[in-house]
Amino acid sequence: MAAFSQAPVAAASEPDYVPGEVLVRFAGQPVSSVVELPAGVGVAAAAQALDRNPAVATAVPDYIATAAAAFPNDTGRSGAAGGWRKMQWNFLPTCAALCATQDQPADTSRGGIDAPQAWKTLSNRGRGGAEGVRIAVLDTGVAFRSKEPKFRRSPDFSPKQFAGGYDFVSKSKLPLDRDGHGTHVTGTIAEQTNNKRGLTGLAYAAKIIPVRVLNAQGSGNAADIARGIRYAVKRHADVINLSLEFGAGVGDCSQVPDICDALKSATLKNNIVAVAASGNQGASSVKFPAAAPRVISVGATTKDACVADYSNFGGGLDLVAPGGGAPRNISSCDTDGSGFDISAPIFQLTFNGPGFKRFGYPSDFRGTSMATAHASGVAAMVIASRVVGKRPSRDAVECQLKATARHGDAQLGQPFDSDLFGAGLIDAGAAVNGRASGC
Repeated sequence: MAAFSQAPVAAASEPDYVPGEVLVRFAGQPVSSVVELPAGVGVAAAAQALDRNPAVATAVPDYIATAAAAFPNDTGRSGAAGGWRKMQWNFLPTCAALCATQDQPADTSRGGIDAPQAWKTLSNRGRGGAEGVRIAVLDTGVAFRSKEPKFRRSPDFSPKQFAGGYDFVSKSKLPLDRDGHGTHVTGTIAEQTNNKRGLTGLAYAAKIIPVRVLNAQGSGNAADIARGIRYAVKRHADVINLSLEFGAGVGDCSQVPDICDALKSATLKNNIVAVAASGNQGASSVKFPAAAPRVISVGATTKDACVADYSNFGGGLDLVAPGGGAPRNISSCDTDGSGFDISAPIFQLTFNGPGFKRFGYPSDFRGTSMATAHASGVAAMVIASRVVGKRPSRDAVECQLKATARHGDAQLGQPFDSDLFGAGLIDAGAAVNGRASGC
């Protein structure tokens, strides 16, 4: 899909009132009613116009009151409150062109997606952590429950986060992870936050539907993946995360018809946002299922906001998100001077050591799988924010993600190229802040 050229309408910072609506008290009414505004109509202008109507007693923005900002205090390796900021460069606010100068603000990263601004916006709107959204993670399973003698729940997940789940590999109702990949991906999407433990997740209040379609070696067949997609539909998922890819032998839907049919049911008939990895070969073609119709394909970027060397690209690429690793072209990638290694990974709690009971922060997780998890988390945030409506269409969510993505040369670590970046680098703060033009 072509990159969107529209500039977002969003303001530079979160307004002190709910966007897209006005509180109107009609003459003779004891209380105000919420009036939703058409796309593109400003709140202040609408309130002023309505206030001049003789049938209206008052018309005012729906102002927001906030408690003191609850910035995540998760400790990471340091054991100190806020230690996550030293490890999760991928969630930090971007510093844009300042990254390469001595004036770089603290706790920023050129490659970050500005999760703190998105968390603040959602909290202000009473939708903190994408509460109310359901995300199906089709992967190697998730360490979401303890089962003696082998399995232990990852210590930064809450049992209340999970809704149902199924293991299509072992035909079981307990889709427990035997690899670590699915737990890592799920951590990026929804690990608990502000609990003085571990790291943070994006949509930390969303419900996760764990679906095991990949075995302990990280591989799975088309039949199980198609069944997993249909299961996600039946469980009323709002987002499906597919951090997986088929090999070069799969180039169109005729080779994986069951998967494409299941995705059609999910995206077209049931309005679900499906997000998938572009592939990890550094090739100029997007892999399936990311290349399937109506699936948001996601490539990967580094901590310097450059395209990662392994990330597949080309005309079918929709977006990019942090995946870690080294840049595709080191000579054209500006570093942000933050002291991170040029091949900085994506950190998240998952298995660390033999067995399925020891957890830590392994440093070998880099890939479009990780990037896909970021995009799924932000898609959930967009849905929760209601920035494109209370029950947004799949197309509206994709439009919002693309139209608010960073694509200016000064906002990236290398010159923008839609073949490499798609519509641009996903920006969580901008995506939930205000409705973008054309969406």
